[in-house]
Amino acid sequence: MNARGMSLVELLVVIAVLALCLSLALAFARPSHALRAAEASRAAILWARANALWRGEAVSVTELPGGAGLVVRLADASGGHCTGGAELARVALADHPGVRLEAGLPRGIVWLPSGSGRTCDGGGVVSATLRLADARRSVAVVVSSLGRVRLEVGP
Repeated sequence: MNARGMSLVELLVVIAVLALCLSLALAFARPSHALRAAEASRAAILWARANALWRGEAVSVTELPGGAGLVVRLADASGGHCTGGAELARVALADHPGVRLEAGLPRGIVWLPSGSGRTCDGGGVVSATLRLADARRSVAVVVSSLGRVRLEVGP
């Protein structure tokens, strides 16, 4: 019996166990796909509001068909803020594997050049919640009547 040190096999086993523990820790420390999709949606909503202020035109944020994501558009010249106009940006949930839309923006949001918002159907005050989820967690993107957009991370 050699009691002077570790064998090469023992050293390789220890390194393999440490690598496995490290890979598991990194997988759980990384933000979930739902959180990344919610951050992208929040950025698109805030960017739409900023564009409405900069351009002096109404900008809408609506859902893509089938809850596949969000689309940001300029106001249509005919006054149909949410249905037409040039597309400025898009957040596709297909870019975030495993993320599904649990609750969306059925009425959409229109940001006016003044910075205030309303719903696409003509409602006055905007107050909406977009909820995205994956296997690990659920994240709500909350749009307040003052134009603030925040994330609420759930279990």
